[in-house]
Amino acid sequence: MFLKTTGALTAAPRREMLSHNMKVYSSSSFVTRAAVYSAILCVIQGEISARTTNSSLPSLDRSHHGDFVQFDVAPDVVAVTSSVLVNYTCSRSCRVGLEAVLNTPQEGGRVAFRRSWTHLTQFGKRRRRRVVVTFPPAVVYARDFFVRRPVEVRDVMLRAWLVHLDAEERTGGRGVVGPYHQSLVRTFKVLQAVPLSERTVQPRTRSVAWGVELLWNLTKDRLEQCAHDSAVVDVLAFPFASSGERFGVIRTLHPFTSTDLERARVRGIQRPRVTLSVWLYLLNQCGQKQCGIIRHVTEHRTYGTPLIMINKSGRVVVQMSLVSREEQAFTAHTVLPVRTWTRLDLFFHTSMVKLVITYVKPAGGTVENTHSYEFSGAVLYNDTSGYFAIGGDVYMPGIHGYFGPIKYYRLGSEKVENPLSPSRTLNNLDRIHRECEEMRGITADYLRAVGESSTRPANDVCEAYSEGLRRSVSGRCVQTWSWDQQRRHSTALQILKTHQELISGQRSSRRAELHLSQHLFKVAVKKLSTAVGEGPGAESGAESGAEPSLMELLQLSSCWGHQQASLMLATLHLSGIGLPADQEQGHVHSLMGGAGDRRMDLLHLGYKHMQGLDGFPKDQDMSCAYYSNVGQQTSLDRDKVLDSEQSLTEHVHLTHAHELQTQTGDTGDLVQFLKLQAEGGDVEAQKTLARMLFWGSNGVMKDISAALRWYARSALQMNDPTAMYDYGILLLKGTGMKKNQTLGLKLLKKAADMGSADALNGLGWYYSTAGQDDRKAVNYFELAAQNGSRDGVFNLGVYHLNGADPDKPGKNETAAFQCFLAAGEQGHVEGAVEAAALLCRGGLRGVARNPGRAVTLLKKVSEKNGHLGFTIREALKAYQQGSWDEALVKYAMIAETGLVVAQYNAAYLCEVLKHGSACHWRYHNYSTYNHAPHEAGLLKMGDYYSEEGDMVKAIALYSRAALEGSPQGLYNLAVLTEAGYSAPSRVLEEMQFQTDAHLHKSAVVEGLLLRCRSLEGQEDELGPCSLALLWLRVRGAWRAVTSSPVKMTLSGLALTALALLLTASLLQHALPHLSSGRSNSHPRQSPGGTIASAPDQQALRGTLQASETQDGGSPVPSRVESLAQRMNQNSHWLQEATDMVITATGVCICALCMMFVSHLL
Repeated sequence: MFLKTTGALTAAPRREMLSHNMKVYSSSSFVTRAAVYSAILCVIQGEISARTTNSSLPSLDRSHHGDFVQFDVAPDVVAVTSSVLVNYTCSRSCRVGLEAVLNTPQEGGRVAFRRSWTHLTQFGKRRRRRVVVTFPPAVVYARDFFVRRPVEVRDVMLRAWLVHLDAEERTGGRGVVGPYHQSLVRTFKVLQAVPLSERTVQPRTRSVAWGVELLWNLTKDRLEQCAHDSAVVDVLAFPFASSGERFGVIRTLHPFTSTDLERARVRGIQRPRVTLSVWLYLLNQCGQKQCGIIRHVTEHRTYGTPLIMINKSGRVVVQMSLVSREEQAFTAHTVLPVRTWTRLDLFFHTSMVKLVITYVKPAGGTVENTHSYEFSGAVLYNDTSGYFAIGGDVYMPGIHGYFGPIKYYRLGSEKVENPLSPSRTLNNLDRIHRECEEMRGITADYLRAVGESSTRPANDVCEAYSEGLRRSVSGRCVQTWSWDQQRRHSTALQILKTHQELISGQRSSRRAELHLSQHLFKVAVKKLSTAVGEGPGAESGAESGAEPSLMELLQLSSCWGHQQASLMLATLHLSGIGLPADQEQGHVHSLMGGAGDRRMDLLHLGYKHMQGLDGFPKDQDMSCAYYSNVGQQTSLDRDKVLDSEQSLTEHVHLTHAHELQTQTGDTGDLVQFLKLQAEGGDVEAQKTLARMLFWGSNGVMKDISAALRWYARSALQMNDPTAMYDYGILLLKGTGMKKNQTLGLKLLKKAADMGSADALNGLGWYYSTAGQDDRKAVNYFELAAQNGSRDGVFNLGVYHLNGADPDKPGKNETAAFQCFLAAGEQGHVEGAVEAAALLCRGGLRGVARNPGRAVTLLKKVSEKNGHLGFTIREALKAYQQGSWDEALVKYAMIAETGLVVAQYNAAYLCEVLKHGSACHWRYHNYSTYNHAPHEAGLLKMGDYYSEEGDMVKAIALYSRAALEGSPQGLYNLAVLTEAGYSAPSRVLEEMQFQTDAHLHKSAVVEGLLLRCRSLEGQEDELGPCSLALLWLRVRGAWRAVTSSPVKMTLSGLALTALALLLTASLLQHALPHLSSGRSNSHPRQSPGGTIASAPDQQALRGTLQASETQDGGSPVPSRVESLAQRMNQNSHWLQEATDMVITATGVCICALCMMFVSHLL
């Protein structure tokens, strides 16, 4: 009626009526919802837990069939397992289902359990079916070891439904459980869920390892924290020494983990807003066209944004890449000062760039210059593409100086907070450099004055008129140095005056300084070796007129350019040998040596950053920069075979007598024996002697001419491929002699025909250079690589990198990297350097960036440096000459570079000399950080931590020693395992032991002792491991015997029989003596046949007659005779019993021994 009325309305009133209709519809919906809510409220108030309803109003003929479903038995509370009894009736073929639905605060309707079945017979009858409903433990129990994340549940609805199969087929649900709301009839019940706070812990049905459960209890209440994600990045927090070469720190940035920050970064790629702040300290102006400060290299190996460089004139150049793919740059007209800390703050936003240059004046205060520039378009900037190079890289050399803290604001900032830090270290660095520069100036003036005075003619020598006129005009007395300079550098002036003869003949001031610095360093080392252990006395300065102190000598030597003076100063300050430890001063001198591009200082810095020792942060990128530099120098040094200050790095341990015997030099028995054998024509002796003389090994002085003669004698016999290769390659290169390609090529071909892989590689090298035949070269390189030549593998990599293989044109950097890596892992220096460069930079397809692996490669090959080997040889020579204190100082200096053998020897000398700084613990500890530590260091530190009670560290160190093949490490690990400690499962797996949790500790101990016995090498003697293994087996055999009732009974019988045997033996031995004593007391024949004397027989006879008369005159046997007869009878019985006991005892003991030996074996 209402709708009909609206049909006669005009257009305008229709809109009103439509609005009215909408209101009415809304009100009716409200009434409907209210009715539903009231019904539900009635259900709750009436505590009606189940209700059967018709899903749709069936027709009258269906309703009479009586289909229904209900719960007869159902739980009230959620449990892990519950029994539900479902009562139902089907009028025809039907499917019945039961399911449990969870409602959580996050979501509803999650089905936790579902089960269905079909009913195909006996229609119209009531049927019952019992179903076991299971819920996940996370719904029922509280949080524990097994239930890590319990689920909070508000309520659980248990519901059953019924549907006819024909109706299910019509709706398309063949074979699938129909949904609850589409069923014919259904019922439900709401179960109460237990709140999280009231739940109990799940009962334990299986055991948990003690250590795992302890770790869970310690960490279960720890709050999970999101990874730190900041838009401000400390790119560099510790100073970096840049030597001006093509080696710098590589940094990469990753996308933000925060969605908001990452969205802002991506949005700013074409409209960037970035701020960068850099501290730097220039030692010299750039000697190249441009030197790098910070450069961004994209993943496509093109320069990105920004590029900050310095040109020859000392001005900063900033280059940007624009969105239009154009590159633009501008130059700031401020010249960066030298030997002053300077901060560059770069702000760029879209196309505007502002550069603020701030530097500290020597007298105090700061100077600030601002430069602004607007590019022609927006800057393109994606900081996650490629890498950032701080200093030099493969494309450009870096500055010569230091980098201080570098801070990067990825999303920009108007205000920069980047103070100079660590301030004391960097200020001391500035102070020492200024003092050194001033002292070098004084030295140059002094040498100039000395030179002028030496050129002044004597009084009796004529000179040209013009020269005399010049002297009369310009010969004025000028005060070269101020009084303050003379006071501060009095020690230097005194040394220059007293050592004038050392520097007077030098051509330049620089050569004079180096010559003097070498002399001062030797004096300082001698002085340090005599005063070692005195400590602070070495630190004090020299008084007026007194002899210069140790520290002054070393500082002067360092300023005048000695290669090892800075490292020696760093060693003393860091280790506390000769003076109190001071890490800040140690850092200063370490950085000075690194900036000087000195090999051992670079090794020292790389090692400290690799391990994070002595206050140096653990930073593999910085370590890679230092090691890359020294690795490249090692590669170049290997070609300088004529350098007398290079030698092979020989790993000689001072505690190994057989190693020391090989280092006796030219006069030693080894060299004399080799010379005798070589003169007799022994090829092996000739090769060995030639190698010693060529490389200067085994204490022999380097003699290239003599080495070449022995190489020639061994090679020209034409029967040893190694000798022919060695001499042939020297002929081709012309090392120490004139080139002879004909003979060299002949020798290489002959050696290659005899199977020399090195000769195959040599032929490949010849054809790739002089032969100009790349196809032949590649074939020879491939043959050499297949036969195990690491040089061949490397050379193949070079061809892949350059794309010079005629059969495989085109560059293949991935294949080249694989070749470089394989060669480097075999110890090839150049291969390791090239592979490490790619690992440090990353960006190669298929190769992940891995600076840690690069550092490991570089450290191994860098320790082959010839200058390092020469220094080790000098330390060994000092030890052999009896100067143990000097040897300690030199070994300690080398130990700071990370060389294991030097750390071992320094620790040994510290311990023998009883040095007060406890440096033996320092270097034993340092040796454990290396990739191939000496077992002595591992064992020493294991003993140290064992005494301290830190058994976790002790077991870890003993385990490492055991894996290195140390019998002592295996023995200590076995002892600790026997004491109740657990050996790491990883170690047992590497030893190929079973790691079953039920494995008894005695089996582990026995396995460790067996491995230890095999490594002892004492076949004819019983070592500690053999004795311990014997005792373990004896104890195990006894425990096995006593644990069995049968064996225990047999053991008891054997012991009882043995006791009876001993008793019977004693009685058998005592009876004859007792019988003999009785018979000797009467006038009768003794048991042994002895007759009494005549008077005694007469007296005895009278006595017996009197006795017989008193008894009535009838003769009776004597009591003594009867006693003797009984004893004789008992003796025979006892003898038989004893024999039986002996037999039984022997059988028991034999059986017992057999069982014992079977368990023992």
